[in-house]
This record gives sequence, structure tokens and C-alpha cells, in this order.
Amino acid sequence: MTFVHKKIISALLFIGFTLIILTESVINSYASDNDTRPPQSLYAQYAALVDGENNRLLYGKNADKKVPMASTTKIMTCIIAIEYAPLDLKCETSSYASSMPEVKLHASKGEIFCLKDMLYSLMLRSHNDTAVIIAENVASYYLTRKGEELPDSSQELVSVFTGLMNQKAAELGLCSTYYITPNGLDAEDSNGIHSTTAYELAVVMSYCIKNDTFLKITQTHDYSFSSNKRSYSVTNANTFLNMYPGIISGKTGFTAQAGYCYVCAYKDDDRTLIAVVLACGWPYNKSYKWSDCKKLLDYGRKNYTRQVLLRSDDKPKKISYNSGYSSYEIKPQPDISDDITCLLCSDDKVNIVYSYTLPDKSGGITAGDLIGNIDIYINDGHYKSVALKSDINIPEIDYRYYFKFCINSFFVKYSDNLSTKNN
Repeated sequence: MTFVHKKIISALLFIGFTLIILTESVINSYASDNDTRPPQSLYAQYAALVDGENNRLLYGKNADKKVPMASTTKIMTCIIAIEYAPLDLKCETSSYASSMPEVKLHASKGEIFCLKDMLYSLMLRSHNDTAVIIAENVASYYLTRKGEELPDSSQELVSVFTGLMNQKAAELGLCSTYYITPNGLDAEDSNGIHSTTAYELAVVMSYCIKNDTFLKITQTHDYSFSSNKRSYSVTNANTFLNMYPGIISGKTGFTAQAGYCYVCAYKDDDRTLIAVVLACGWPYNKSYKWSDCKKLLDYGRKNYTRQVLLRSDDKPKKISYNSGYSSYEIKPQPDISDDITCLLCSDDKVNIVYSYTLPDKSGGITAGDLIGNIDIYINDGHYKSVALKSDINIPEIDYRYYFKFCINSFFVKYSDNLSTKNN
């Protein structure tokens, strides 16, 4: 083989390998853009992707496992403060609050702040002493408004506040969330450990983002404020706000037991998605939570679109009703003012079932009475019920009805007989 032949063969081999690499690259790129599989290789031990409009779980990894949640706790602390106290409430620092461990504002005993400023300190920098300052002062305000006596200790005031946090969790239907501290530090008492699940944390965030004040605080990048002693400046530690377009809120967290944690909310014209990762690495894995949440949100955006399940102007089929003496035609009226929608993927199966519960023949019906339901199922799980109401009045078969019926029948029969005689 000549030198020229060797050169030609080498060139051909090089071109061939290059084409193979380019082809694989194109294939892999295409697969990435069109991959409908759930997120692969998450670092987080517990994760959830939830539809923020209705709290439907779109993806879960051990999403119902009860575990510590670190400073993601503070989203509940924030919303309780917003709902139970005025933002201009003056908050005094106790010695108990100033004793909290890092990360902290380093507020000194007797230092006075505005509650609004404390909420920025809480959510932007996750200060542990700030959480206790908020808890004590909001609890004092709450008890005073109720006319109740204030407890003697800071710890008791904090317990009152965490009681409000647990009360809110119960109102949201959360069965596996238990708050002991307002800052999320690892804690345990006779009722269990300070903990939640990935799914229930998503539900809390879904609730919080409906509050404009909460959103404004958590979307702020930099904030400055002053106490009665000095000035402060805080910068938002939620760097995912700038990393992923569409993020509208989020909160980080870390403790030795919880590991790195993160919950965030994403919104576009079609979707509101809540992503949660818990136990997402330990030092030095601080960035894992960002990559995991990107995978979760990418999956949701690629695979789930908002679809109409039931239109507000849809008209169910007419149903016949026989009272025993008369027949009626009822046009069932769905009790909805807006279209019922849901985020669905290509694998989701929707089933809509109409059921009716009409009274017996002697019973009457008033327009607006419940006569049935429309039940919507997604993948055999119940999603939503819509009441069906009557559009007409149907008289009850009682003695008055019988009397009128007999009188009418008599006159009809008399009239017929009279007509027959005249003919």
C-alpha cells in the first residue's frame, strides 16, 4: 500500500468517525428536546412537581415521605405573619431570639424593627433570629387582639405562633406536616419531628403564591431597612430567580438532618408549576438543588399542557321525570361559571361520569335544587365534582295536588261529556 493510499484511507476513516459522532449528537439532542420520560437521576431523595392551580401531583419521588424541611419552613412563617398582623407592627428583639444560631441578622436584645422589614430579612437571607422575632411579636399581637393574657416566656410565645402554623397546615388539608420552630431548625418533641413531605410543601407554596405581599417579598433582589439602632441591607439568596425564566418565588433551606432543600414556583401563560426537592445533597453539593429543579420544571413544561375538561356552556342531555301523574323534561344546569381545566400529558386518561339523584314520585323539585353530579376522573383518581341543578319547578304530590288534579279531571270529563251530547 502506497503512502497516498494510506492517506486516503485515514481521511475516509476520520470522516466516518466524525459523521458517527455528529449523528449521535443530533440524535441525543433530538431525544432531549422530545423526551417525555419523568426526570432521570435526581440527586434529591424526595421530590415533587405539582400543578399550582389545583395541587395535582404531576411527578413524585418519595413525595409522601415525612422528612425535615429546614428553612423552607419560613414560607409558612411568612404567610402566617402576613395574615395575622399588620405590616407596620413594631417587633422587639428578645434575648431568646438573639440567641439563635447562624444564619442570623445578629439583632441585639431590645432592638426594634418593623414587621415588613423582618419579612424581607426572613425570606431573602433566611435569618433564624428574624424568624423568632416575627413569631414572638405576631403571637403577642394575636393574643392581645383576642383579649388573652400573654405568656411569661419567649418559648411559649413561639409555641403559640407555631400553633397557628399547624392550624393553617390543617386548613390546607395537610396530614404529614408538623411545625415545631418558625425557622426550620431541626427539632423534635413528644408529637414528632419538625417535618413535612415534598408534596405537602408544594401545597404550602401553592397557597402562598396567591398572596401578592408574599410574592412581592420573595421576588425582591435587594432590600435595605433600619431598626432603632442601625441600618441593614439584604440580598436574595434564591439565585434560581435569575437562573430559570418564569420563576416567581422560591425558598432555600439546609440543616444537618434535612440536607439541601428547595421549593420554587414557576408561571407562564399556560401553567403554574411548583417544584420541591428535599435531602438534595449535603456539603459540598449546594448546586444539586438547582439542577434537580430544572429537570422537574423542564419535564412539566415539555409534557403538560392546560386542557379543558368541562366547558361552562356545555349542556348535559335532558332527562325525563315522571311524577306519577305528569311527565316533565328537566334540563340539568351545571353549577360552574368558568371552564374546568387541568394540566394533562399524553398518557393521562380522563373519564366524565354523569349521575342523577331525583326524588321519588311524591317529592317535588324546585328550580335550583341539586339533582345530580358530574364527576371528573383522571387516571381513575377523582379530580373534581360539579353539581347539577334543576331548571324547573315540579310540584310535590300532596293532598293539594290531588285535590287540584281531581277538580281538573272532573271538569275535563264533564266538558268532554257535554261536547259528546251536543254533537
